[in-house]
Amino acid sequence: MKGHIYKRGKTYTYVIDVGRDPETGQRKQKSKGGFQKKKEAEQALRKALDVLEKEDFHSPSKENFSTFMQKWLNTHYRFRVSETTTSISTYTINKHLLNNNPFLNKQISKITTRDIDNFYGYKLNEGLSTSTVRKLHNLLNKALGQAQKWNMIISNPVASADPPSIKKAEFLIWNSADINKFLITIRNERLYILFFLAIHTGMRKGELLALKWSDINLAKRIINVRRSLSNIPGKGYLHKELKTKKSKRNIIISKDVAETLLQHRKEQEKIINEFGNAYVDNDLVICTTEGKEQDLRNVTRVTKRLIQEAGVPKIRFHDLRHTHASILLSEGIDVVEVSSRLGHTNPRTTLETYAHLVPNKNNNAADRFSKALSKDLFNG
Repeated sequence: MKGHIYKRGKTYTYVIDVGRDPETGQRKQKSKGGFQKKKEAEQALRKALDVLEKEDFHSPSKENFSTFMQKWLNTHYRFRVSETTTSISTYTINKHLLNNNPFLNKQISKITTRDIDNFYGYKLNEGLSTSTVRKLHNLLNKALGQAQKWNMIISNPVASADPPSIKKAEFLIWNSADINKFLITIRNERLYILFFLAIHTGMRKGELLALKWSDINLAKRIINVRRSLSNIPGKGYLHKELKTKKSKRNIIISKDVAETLLQHRKEQEKIINEFGNAYVDNDLVICTTEGKEQDLRNVTRVTKRLIQEAGVPKIRFHDLRHTHASILLSEGIDVVEVSSRLGHTNPRTTLETYAHLVPNKNNNAADRFSKALSKDLFNG
């Protein structure tokens, strides 16, 4: 791309040759005049050339957002994350980014930061949580960030957007009376062991449903947590290895829990003998009567039904994990130990989540501090 300067009367003008029109073949030029000095025209020419070269290099795409997102998801993103993450992200993208999105059919090169910020407000007004909107922000940032790397857009509008801060939702927990009432009520339910272990170990639903007898040492009273169950649409159940060293953990169980597991195993063996070859033995601790994986969504439905029958406060299945952690902390168990039992990556996560439940052992901190200073002063 070339340009030159010429004098026109008493002022200077620059002209840039930007090629030829692909349809007519005619020469295309850009010009600007009115500069009092030649030096001013030269400076303006250099800036104009820089801008045009940058635009030419990036070749802003005319592809609309909807088309780009589907291509990015299916030809790039899905090959860089796990199947579980792909499944969750696909659902989120289809529901929120490819539906009821003001810039759905807008060219990606014309989407602005203001469009993105307005979109966040739109979704918050729809009733989405700040956590969900933040997830949408992360997906948009990855997608349009890749578009920038592919030179489809000059800059990523999401990078300058202002997503909402995550407001942690309050969770409900049961006290010991609620727990005992619930467990007594559901004692004869097939999934009793699932709820019993959730309360006594703090394990996640997916971890419990992927638990195998080979993961349990009843003699030493240890549960080895190594994997989690997820359901991939169109593919079925996936036993996924846990990612971090912290999430892969050994949980010490009480004598009562070990005895309950042993009793459950005896009952399961009776079912295996009754079904014979019809039973699919996957070594699962918690499964269907045929030995297959227990459906995660069904657990949610069963939880609601059993809570209503027991007449205890309504909570989510995941709140049983919160209940377990809360009881431990209220009994004075160290935060680091509780964090390790829950499989948190960092004890800070545990402390931030349950800070209001940690017993305050520092009520006399101010007095002890003053006493320490006085002691040093006296010794001096």
